[in-house]
Amino acid sequence: MDDRETAQPAAQRQSKKKSTPHIPHDVVEVIISHLPVKSLLRFSRACKAWRSIISLHASVKPCLLVSPQTLRDGKAHSDTVILYRWEDSQQGAALPVVHATDISSEENMHGLAHCDGLILLASEATVRVLNPATGRTVTLPWSPGAEPPPPGPGVPLYHQSFGFGHDPRSNTYKVARFFYRSIYAPGSGECLYTTGMEVFTIGIDQHWRETQKDPPYPVLTRHTATLYKGSLLWSMNECVLGHKPPGFLRFSLEDEAFGVMPPPPSCYQRLYYGWCALAELSGELCLALKGANMKTIELWMCDNTMNPQWNQRYSINVISCSPPYFNPIAIFDDEIVFKDWHFSTRRYNLKTKTYKDEFRMMDLRYHNPITGMLGYQGRRFAYFDVLPYTPSLVPI
Repeated sequence: MDDRETAQPAAQRQSKKKSTPHIPHDVVEVIISHLPVKSLLRFSRACKAWRSIISLHASVKPCLLVSPQTLRDGKAHSDTVILYRWEDSQQGAALPVVHATDISSEENMHGLAHCDGLILLASEATVRVLNPATGRTVTLPWSPGAEPPPPGPGVPLYHQSFGFGHDPRSNTYKVARFFYRSIYAPGSGECLYTTGMEVFTIGIDQHWRETQKDPPYPVLTRHTATLYKGSLLWSMNECVLGHKPPGFLRFSLEDEAFGVMPPPPSCYQRLYYGWCALAELSGELCLALKGANMKTIELWMCDNTMNPQWNQRYSINVISCSPPYFNPIAIFDDEIVFKDWHFSTRRYNLKTKTYKDEFRMMDLRYHNPITGMLGYQGRRFAYFDVLPYTPSLVPI
């Protein structure tokens, strides 16, 4: 610069730069209302202003994940586990695929589990944790706990049960596997057994590790645990135990210690653990069981697994069957969503005290990525799983 020239003030120099275009908030709201969930969740991390707008005007709504399994030659068969998303707004439209993964057709699937947008997908031989929103999947390593006990009288077909959830102390996600090391029923009515529990921490562990103490009670196999406030809850196996259980087996994800959550005192004598269901509904723990008059389903609620103070919140008329074939899985607005064993879900309106069909598997239209066609070409369903799901960007 020539000595005779004077430098322009900084404010004038900056004014010549191109300014960032301003997008009015109402326009941003319209844009984000049309964004897919994956993009919406990613943009919410861009800046505080966008995060605020998204949280106010485009909050991610919970939906249902549906996973069908079909019959082939009279047997349950699947080479691919497919997860579909269902929302009220999709009536009549084909259900979108949110995830599909290959498995062996010989593997027997366990019930799905969901925590913070992550899904546990477990079979007798393979355990996976996946995030459908990001497409990320982690396959857990093999473990001796996956091996069935030696054959013998009374040995059940399945020997393990899984649970999945968030450990608030370490801010990690853990998979727990209950398994029978041995089980023997000689026919005298007495059942001899030994049990074990393994834990795998996502992102930290390289292999499964056993808990310091074995589970103090046997649980029902192939019954996925219910997660509530950092604890996994399993129904005990009365037949293997040989007497009335004291409650539900509780496993804390924080200290990996066992305990017992007692049932409602007035239900103790008539409660059969193979014929009830646990679920988290709007932040409360729900126990569903057949009513004393056998014509209703009782829903008992509590907010504590250590010292539960149960109260019977609802008594609902039975329309088809009772738990475990008619289970509450979620509450949307003023309606309880039930999974019906007859390949459907139903909604019970708490205000009108009436049911309505949510969907029936036979009536749904959904894309089959195996054949590239809609539907499953007239196959009969062997089983279906459905659970509430809220997408997230939690890394795994």
